Amino acid sequence: MTPGPLVAIVDPFSTGAHLAPEFARAGWRAVAVVSTPDHPALYQGGTVVSDFEEVIVHHGDLPATVERLRARRVRWVLPGTEVGVLLADRLADALGLPGNGGATSARRRDKFAMVRALADAGLAHARTLRTSDEAGIREWLARHARFPVIVKPVDSAGADGVLLCQDTPAVLRATAALLGRTNMMGSRNDDVLVQEFLDGVQYFVNTVSRDGRHRVLEIWQDQRVHVEGAGQACDREVLLPRDGAAQKTLVSYVTRVLDALGIRWGPAHTELMMTAGGPVLIETAARMQGTIAPDMVRAATGSNHVLATVEAVTDPDAFDRIADRPYPLHRCLNVVSLIAPANGRLGDAARLARLAELPSVTELMGELTPGTPVRRTVDLFTSPGFLYLLHDDPAVVEADYQAIRALERDGLYRSDQR
Repeated sequence: MTPGPLVAIVDPFSTGAHLAPEFARAGWRAVAVVSTPDHPALYQGGTVVSDFEEVIVHHGDLPATVERLRARRVRWVLPGTEVGVLLADRLADALGLPGNGGATSARRRDKFAMVRALADAGLAHARTLRTSDEAGIREWLARHARFPVIVKPVDSAGADGVLLCQDTPAVLRATAALLGRTNMMGSRNDDVLVQEFLDGVQYFVNTVSRDGRHRVLEIWQDQRVHVEGAGQACDREVLLPRDGAAQKTLVSYVTRVLDALGIRWGPAHTELMMTAGGPVLIETAARMQGTIAPDMVRAATGSNHVLATVEAVTDPDAFDRIADRPYPLHRCLNVVSLIAPANGRLGDAARLARLAELPSVTELMGELTPGTPVRRTVDLFTSPGFLYLLHDDPAVVEADYQAIRALERDGLYRSDQR
């Protein structure tokens, strides 16, 4: 029997861990490329080594890694997660395979380069300063900014280090706290971004592209809550129907953003704010959305980010046939992020059991057992866990969401503060 074609997945962590099994179901084999021996703690574990024929550790020697992949006749290269985006671009280029191109990689990882690319394309974008200089910050604030403003790392993700600042001293404190720190992507913050605050309703859009044709998989309303002294924590994500006036506007803008950022191949996760003047980009990641339960999304729409990414590679005709077709919404789906008000621990088993027994709760992500330590929730990474609420009746989902927040107020957590 002739073996199937081979795909290389760079850093197959988080949602990327689902790619190799899905490729196997399509008759493809997989190798893993690990971009560095020392990955951020965020990406430790979660990948099943037996899903891959080989795990290749890239030690910074691009020609050596390219030759190993060429010898294996790799047919495609994909990033599994954020830290693999740059290397995936370089490997695809060197192997002569479809990809988004190393020449434009920076605009897909560096958020300042991203803003510049939008400006060059004539697209709405947030006024942004990249700097490590206090005098430059003061001058920019005096000339351009209205408070509040956002301070954040140049190339992290998941709201890591995103701080809402109400005045110049707060901006300077936030900058000092971030500079020199290693962010959640494993990069050192040598600069920060100071950015205008975008006021409006937040959304994200998941897409997969094939040769510049963009297929919209999901449109979500991304509800967040402000955390005093920090940034914003995720509250819940609500999967929207494809049709609607807001959705039409979002999709029109997002597809132009993807073009401006050079995303022609593969998945993308785009976060944006619908302001009074229209949609404005927060950031786009040239990879699948992280921290998802693919089966739950498939139950709601019939597909998901993983399935469509694999289909674009393994069955291009099937991908093209439905690329422009609006996705269906068979069931109501929300993703609720738990929000711990302080450092402490998860409470008693009875309250945790009540979470799992709610009618629409179909998937729980995280270590949700009594006594598990929790940190004050200030971003995606400090949430104790995530609950998928899936049901035919939106009223049931709403009631369960309210019940979750009531349990959090009524003993779900035990504070370490005495």
